[in-house]
Amino acid sequence: MYEKNPEEETFKTFFLKYHDVLVLYAASILKNVDAAEDVVLGCFVQAWESSLYKKLSDGLDKYMFHVVKNAALNELRDCKRRKTRHEKMMEGMPVAEIMHEDEQTEIDVLYFAINQLPPERRRIFMMVYAEGKKYKEVAEHLQISINTVRTQLSRSLKFLREKLEGHMFTILLLYFRKSE
Repeated sequence: MYEKNPEEETFKTFFLKYHDVLVLYAASILKNVDAAEDVVLGCFVQAWESSLYKKLSDGLDKYMFHVVKNAALNELRDCKRRKTRHEKMMEGMPVAEIMHEDEQTEIDVLYFAINQLPPERRRIFMMVYAEGKKYKEVAEHLQISINTVRTQLSRSLKFLREKLEGHMFTILLLYFRKSE
């Protein structure tokens, strides 16, 4: 039979007590409940994996509010950065002002390849990779199925892999990964 771990029970109690209020706190910063939920869960996972909850049993609530605030502000900053890059790309404007010179040529090649995707496929690709939206969000926004989103992304990545060959495709993945 499964024995209850007292540490797990303590953490579970803490989670149940503070989860909702931390989500509300993060949502007040992010103005997005789904993003706030992701941030808070990430903070709880981090606290559990680092066993921090054991060391800070008395001040854990204050610590978690501090961590959630910082994580939410980081998410807000990263979201703005992704949005700016996406807007510049969609307007056809060069992104030189946000990139270093040595990266610029590679970025131009990447965006040239991305712009060769069919419009709907490009839109799905940018919503997922540049804006950081989840498949479900994209599907709901475009009123298509999640499987359609997956299929279109798969086709986009296959096309880009063929177009960019080798290291340029890796740079594409790293570029969009870095901006998330």
